[in-house]
Amino acid sequence: MLAKEGTNMKKISRRNFLSICGAMAAVGAMTACGGSSSGSSTAASSTGSATASAAAGDGTKKIVKVAVMCPMSGQSQQFYAQYQAAIQAASDVIAEDNMLPDYELEFEYIDDKGTTDGAPTAATFALDQYGCNVSIGHMLTTMILADGQYFEDAQTPLLGIVSGPASVSQGWEYLCIETGTDLVQGDTLIDYLVGYLGYKNISLININTEGGMTAAKEIERYLKEAYGMDLATHEQMSNEDTDYTSVALNAKNAGTDCVIYWGLNQANGQLCYTAMHQYCGDDIFFAGGTNLAQNQMLTTWSAQDIDGVVFPVGYIPDPENKLQPRITEKYSGYISTGDALTDVPARVVDAVFHVTTALNDMGAQDPESKDFNKNLNAALRKATFDGVQGHFDFGAFDNGVGLGQMNIGVWNSDFEMSKVEWSL
Repeated sequence: MLAKEGTNMKKISRRNFLSICGAMAAVGAMTACGGSSSGSSTAASSTGSATASAAAGDGTKKIVKVAVMCPMSGQSQQFYAQYQAAIQAASDVIAEDNMLPDYELEFEYIDDKGTTDGAPTAATFALDQYGCNVSIGHMLTTMILADGQYFEDAQTPLLGIVSGPASVSQGWEYLCIETGTDLVQGDTLIDYLVGYLGYKNISLININTEGGMTAAKEIERYLKEAYGMDLATHEQMSNEDTDYTSVALNAKNAGTDCVIYWGLNQANGQLCYTAMHQYCGDDIFFAGGTNLAQNQMLTTWSAQDIDGVVFPVGYIPDPENKLQPRITEKYSGYISTGDALTDVPARVVDAVFHVTTALNDMGAQDPESKDFNKNLNAALRKATFDGVQGHFDFGAFDNGVGLGQMNIGVWNSDFEMSKVEWSL
């Protein structure tokens, strides 16, 4: 397998989260077996190599070109090292288990700068200059929206590392996403809070962006359809709003017993939590979206208040997931700090296994043939596999989504998160 450019943990600790963010950028252009870098006026790219153990039947493995669009520069460049470590960890497991006998994956890292403006430039480089067979990448839904049509027109599959439902609502046939959408996250959270825990009066506070309002609409719809309940209160706010007094008083007057804080920043989440407990009492339950699963929680919340806060998330350390120990051990070995896998690189890992599954389902074909990318896309849209986030079945959906249910995570007072075991 070509790549251009450790332990099974039950919990992710505060130290691990903080050091991941602070030290990953130092990894830079590290690859397992060396490499070279190239640049152009269009986009920067980086190339390296690693070796797979198995050969195809004729002794020659067929090279599949995978463009990896990720932030190699800019404010989010720390994720570059995470993408690299995730891909190398997945590649190691695939090689060790002889999972890809007919092909080698070649990974070309292309700088999308982590911005909406950088996405079309990266896509143009991936499609026109590198000539990829498939692309992994983009962390933001707005970036997928900016260049998804490029891949659709080129009939080349794009695997997004995003959860925004707008990405899969465009009707694009050459897009898959490597986690559950915000809609799935909202449905899962309602099932946990209402169906499992039995809360009766839910107040929702969501960010007033298109994504936040779409998720809120789905939460409201699913709560009514599945449980015959209306929201006790519903507030839409921006991150500039820092006074939650009136929001908490409205919740108190409505008899709220559970608050969902969706999409807003983590620092304001602490302010909202404090106001809710001041006016509604200490028994009020606090939950959020994946915004409350981020590392910023570690520096913006108190140990006492974060204890028991829950959130839906794709990746969470799970002792029952047999793939996780191998991936996390290898991943931590490729990160200079030795830290554990987290949500974003977990999506990248699963993207690599997604491609591997689809290629095996196709059988040996010529990657340079006219219909290869089209055939690969068809296989990606039907692929079924078990990844580090859970079980994927892309054939069960018609919009490029494969992860049908999210996990529920919970914080404790030691700033550790763990998986909640529950079922309806």
